[in-house]
Parts: sequence; structure tokens; C-alpha cells
Amino acid sequence: GAAGGGQPRLADRVLVWLLSPVAAEVAAYGDVTISRPALAAQFLQAARRREASAGVDVQEGGWGEGEEADEVRLRWAFGEAKRLLAANAAAQQALQDQMAAGASVGGSVLLLEERLKGRWGSV
Repeated sequence: GAAGGGQPRLADRVLVWLLSPVAAEVAAYGDVTISRPALAAQFLQAARRREASAGVDVQEGGWGEGEEADEVRLRWAFGEAKRLLAANAAAQQALQDQMAAGASVGGSVLLLEERLKGRWGSV
């Protein structure tokens, strides 16, 4: 994760994914009205409770434990979601335009594959 400076681990990737709708909503409207930012913290708490049985190392990547460390981690994940949205703004806009025009799911997937070709490993 970010704490270790390396590639984000599974839990970190899920946190970024959970906070992406929040980042998109804040970018578009300046506030959160529909998305659910609490989901990321709930996921982190649930993952910690089920760490052993789920086979997930929540601390992987050098993150600390406790509320303060979780808050830093969640802020990092939100920042990553914002960064990814900004880096892919053109693809996002093209997808929104295509969806508004009634494009098929297959056409939308094709658009994203073309726009993001060679960038799949960036998250």
C-alpha cells in the first residue's frame, strides 16, 4: 500500500474502489449526497474481524493499526481514487457520453478497452 511505498495490496485496492464513487460525486457536485463513504471504513473493520478466516492480511503494505492509522489509510485511498479519476477523465467522459446515447454494454466495454489499453496495471 501507500505506507510501504509499493503497489497497493488487495485491501488497499478495494478501499480505492469503494471510495471511487465518492470521489466522482465530490468532483462533479462538490459534495456527497448519494455515494456512501462509510462503506470503506466498514469494509476495513469487517476485513480485520475476518482476517484469519478470509486469508487477507489487512496490515499488508506497512499500515498501522487503530483508528488514526485507518483514517490515514482511508484518506490515502480517497486521494488515489481522485488521482485515478483525474488520470482517466477523458475515458470517463467518453463512457458517460456513450451511455447517455444508449450504447450497449459491449460497446461501452470496447470503448474502455481501447481508451485504457496498456494501462490496466496502474492500480
